[in-house]
Amino acid sequence: MRKIFFLSTLILLMACFLFSGFGQGSALAASKQKNYELSFTSNYMDKHPTVRNAFIPWAKEVENLSQGRLKITYFNPNTLAPAKDAYDSTLNGVLDIGACYCGFNPGKFPVSDVMELPLIVPGAEAGSLVTWDLYNKFPEWQAQYKDVKMLWQWSSATYQIHTTKKLIQKPSDLKGLKIIGWSPILLEILKALGANPMHISPTDTYLALQRGMADGVVCPLAPVRSYKISDATKYHTIIDLNVGPFWAGINKDLWNDLPADLKKILDETTGVKMARASGKTLDDGAAEDAQWMKSKGHKFYVVPEQDKKEWYAKIEYMHQDWVKKMEAKGCKNAQAILDEAVRLGKEYAKTTGRGYVD
Repeated sequence: MRKIFFLSTLILLMACFLFSGFGQGSALAASKQKNYELSFTSNYMDKHPTVRNAFIPWAKEVENLSQGRLKITYFNPNTLAPAKDAYDSTLNGVLDIGACYCGFNPGKFPVSDVMELPLIVPGAEAGSLVTWDLYNKFPEWQAQYKDVKMLWQWSSATYQIHTTKKLIQKPSDLKGLKIIGWSPILLEILKALGANPMHISPTDTYLALQRGMADGVVCPLAPVRSYKISDATKYHTIIDLNVGPFWAGINKDLWNDLPADLKKILDETTGVKMARASGKTLDDGAAEDAQWMKSKGHKFYVVPEQDKKEWYAKIEYMHQDWVKKMEAKGCKNAQAILDEAVRLGKEYAKTTGRGYVD
């Protein structure tokens, strides 16, 4: 009798174990087959070359690789959340995937500001690869974005000088000119170069130039056309003054909810691949806009590499000022981060393009 009872109990326990395992396996399979629809937005409009030639193709690739289980839909800026709130909106889950220019949140990403220092990279592709390498190498860089799962980082196209009445060939040509800058660091660069800096928003720049309130603006080539600044500025100095850093990340809770195979797809399609693609589309777009402006009779001057020393001599102090400021904030690796940015900039310059072609 005891043997029969023991055998019955054993069979019952084994059955419970098997059914329990079956249930867990079914739940796992169901989770694996779950479909996900993710929102994605940045501060670029859907007609921007980086959206058309990098972001949208990436979303399609992810959908194809996941066999339709992971769909990413791009939304224009300010439709789901204010562009300047992209990071907090991604952190809070208002956005599934957010991306934005770091400068929209002054002081939030101070280590990344090293990319805005003058004359480090010759183009957006090089700048993007440098930015992503620095993120992966330095814990201080990663700590700035710890609240979201980072997918990739990149940089803007390089900033050039656009003027209304004369071509700028050397720093002394800027003396006394009222030049618009869109960020604090650009205003400092302009002042050091001898210009009278003016802080005017991108959308108000054209009117300021058209009405003679300003003599020029420092910005990448692409906004010159898209903001109609090209109607007022006919002279362009290619100096590659600096770039601006960007980030792209996904909400952490959402990331943790994704099955391993979908995480793998996102990991393998972002990172350095999207850093390079984002930067290259900006370089290509800038080069195309330069050709368009040339067809309209605009004049261009490319500062020779040997002549950049004269420019750098006036603004190199900004590099060490940044190091001192960051060390005062407790960033012990500030000098190493700057040195690595400069080294990588020179290294990538050997193989990447720039946002201007003669």
